[in-house]
Amino acid sequence: MIRAEEVQLSLGNEHPNFLKTLVRSHVASCFWMGLPMPFCKLFLPTKDTTVTIEDENGEEFGVKYIANKTGLSAGWRKFVSGNKLLEGDVLIFQLVGPCRFKVYIIRANNLTEVDGALSLLILDSQTKQSEAVVQKKKQKAGKSGQPEEQSGIDSDEVASEVFGGSKCSGSSIHFKDVKSFEEFHIVVNGVCIDSELPEHVRRKYYELCCSKNAFLHEGLLPGLYCKLAAGMIFEAVNTADAIKACKLTTPRSDFEVWEKSLRSFELLGLNVGFLGARLGQLLKLAFNSEGAVDAKKYWKAKTERGRTEDEIRDLEANLVELKEASMKFDAEIESLKSKAERYELVFQEEVNAPW
Repeated sequence: MIRAEEVQLSLGNEHPNFLKTLVRSHVASCFWMGLPMPFCKLFLPTKDTTVTIEDENGEEFGVKYIANKTGLSAGWRKFVSGNKLLEGDVLIFQLVGPCRFKVYIIRANNLTEVDGALSLLILDSQTKQSEAVVQKKKQKAGKSGQPEEQSGIDSDEVASEVFGGSKCSGSSIHFKDVKSFEEFHIVVNGVCIDSELPEHVRRKYYELCCSKNAFLHEGLLPGLYCKLAAGMIFEAVNTADAIKACKLTTPRSDFEVWEKSLRSFELLGLNVGFLGARLGQLLKLAFNSEGAVDAKKYWKAKTERGRTEDEIRDLEANLVELKEASMKFDAEIESLKSKAERYELVFQEEVNAPW
C-alpha cells in the first residue's frame, strides 16, 4: 500500500484519482468493482453509462457503470482477466477525461515493476513541471528584455519552484494554535484548498472542527485529490446542517443517505464519526423506540385530520358555489317565467285551433 500511495502522489492533482485494493469479489465470483461514493458524486454521471478504462499498455476496455450502486459491472471481468489481476493487487484509478480512466496496477507480488513504474512517473512529473517553470522564466525574461542566460534560472531554483508551487506547510499547524476563523485554513497534502469552498461552508466547517478541537481532515488518505477532499468537506457540512434540521417526520431514506455518505467519508479519512454517532442516535429515537411509535401515530393522526379539514373546506367551498349557481338560476327562472307562460299559451292556441 505504501508503494501504491507513492505512485498516487507522483500523479499530482491535475486529474482526480483514488486507490482500490483488490479483494476476492473484485477478481472472482461476482466480479464487481465498487467505487468511492464521494468520488462518483463529484465526477461521474448520475445515470448508468459506459466508462472507458485504459490499462498501462494502452489497451482500452468498455465497462458498465451502475450509477445508483456507484460501481463497475459488465466488462470489468474482461479487464481483470486481460490484466491478470489478483487479490491483493492495488489499482490507482485516474480520471483523465469524461467517463475515462487510466488505471495503474501495483501488483502485490512484483515490487520491482512497481519501483520502475514509480521512478518513471516521478521523473515524468518532475520533467513536465521543470519544463513549465523554465518556460515561465523565459517568458518573464523576454518581457523584461533580459537575455535568457541571465534570467537567473539554475537547477536549485527550478527544483524550488517545482516542489514549491502553491503548497504550504500544514503539518506543523495544530488546531489549538488557530484562534479565530481568520486564522483557519484547510490544508490537504500541503495544498491550501480554501478557494475550493464558499466562505459560509468554511465557517460551518470551522465550527465543526472547533466542536472536536481538531482539523477533521487531518486524517485524509495521503495523495487524495484536492477537489475530492473539498467536495467531501462540502457534503459533510451539508449533512451536518441536514441532521440539525431533521424532524421526527423526516423519511428514513434521508437518514440512510446521510449515513452512507458519512461512512464513505470516514473510509477516506475524514473525521466525521461524531456526526455518524449523532445520526445513529437520532435514527434510534426516530424509528426504533416506543416513543417514536406514539409520536408517529400522533403526526399521522394530525396529518389525516389536516387532510380531512381540507376536504371539508373544499366541500364547503363547493357548496357555496352550488348555492350561488342556484340563486342565479332562480333569478333567471323568475325573469323568463312570464315570457315562457305567454309563449306556451300561443303554442296551445295553435294546437287547439280548428282544422
